[in-house]
Amino acid sequence: MIIFLITQEFNKMKNILQLIPFHKYQLFFLTILIVSCSKNPGEPETEIDTNTRLVPQGVGKFTFDKYLPLSDTPITVHTYLPDSTIKDITVIFVMHGTSRNASGYCIDWVDPAREYNFLVICPDIDANRFPGSSGYNLGGMYDGNVLVDSAKWSFALIEPIFKYLKSENVTTSETYGIYGHSAGSQFVHRYALFTNPTNAKIFIAANAGWYTMTDFTEVFPYGFQDSPMIEENIKGKFGLNLVILLGENDTDPNASSLRKTEEAMRQGKHRFERGHTFYNRANLMADSLGVKFNWTLQTVPNVGHSNFGMAPSAAKILFQRMNN
Repeated sequence: MIIFLITQEFNKMKNILQLIPFHKYQLFFLTILIVSCSKNPGEPETEIDTNTRLVPQGVGKFTFDKYLPLSDTPITVHTYLPDSTIKDITVIFVMHGTSRNASGYCIDWVDPAREYNFLVICPDIDANRFPGSSGYNLGGMYDGNVLVDSAKWSFALIEPIFKYLKSENVTTSETYGIYGHSAGSQFVHRYALFTNPTNAKIFIAANAGWYTMTDFTEVFPYGFQDSPMIEENIKGKFGLNLVILLGENDTDPNASSLRKTEEAMRQGKHRFERGHTFYNRANLMADSLGVKFNWTLQTVPNVGHSNFGMAPSAAKILFQRMNN
């Protein structure tokens, strides 16, 4: 009976295995087993809403090329939808790390998505279309030393994807949350600082390797000097619902992917220390400007540089604040 039920689940989610990294098969099979065994064999299947064809229940993906300024650089968007019957399901964007493995990040978020009923959206900011840290971590703001039209920044993809989901009746929710880990954390905190994402309710930047400091004496990308940021704009940014989320074990000063330039080293020896530096300096600037500081810093015990390890704590924060 268990084998039969598992087979039924696999038939509903065909082609899913090609999206899942080999080392995560064990987690996937366990998830399917739990889902299957939790059903009453005599219970009728829940009808899947036909309006969610763009985003099927379970794991899926679609090509996004609806944003005109970047329509010549279409991207793949990976998704996980736990329940297609929830009309106003909460949308959470999950931004991948420097390896650009959006599908793996989506799989990491399966259990939190099921627990909190999140629609997880994982854009694949492809390295060929948006190369290097300038194309992704820095949002495509600059081409060398030349400031790019903001309509063509990689940051500019997020709001149109959300609006597209709404136009396709995937959700009726009016806001979304966005989380990024490692390079994705760099994307998220700069997305919050340098753009005006009107539909974003909360930003979570987890375990970034280095930051754009709230410092007008530090040259961009390490600070605001020679960037589009001005003092009047930063005042409003301190009111954002921005969470700096740090793994308490992310303290390796010799991590292979950790930036070790002179400017980065001024932020701290490792990611945990750099996250505290970013938060504390922003707090001091907000105080000096006499504006409200709404950012928070939270740490996750017993977790290092791991998206999978950070996801449960991030999901809990997202659930609490998206429903507040």
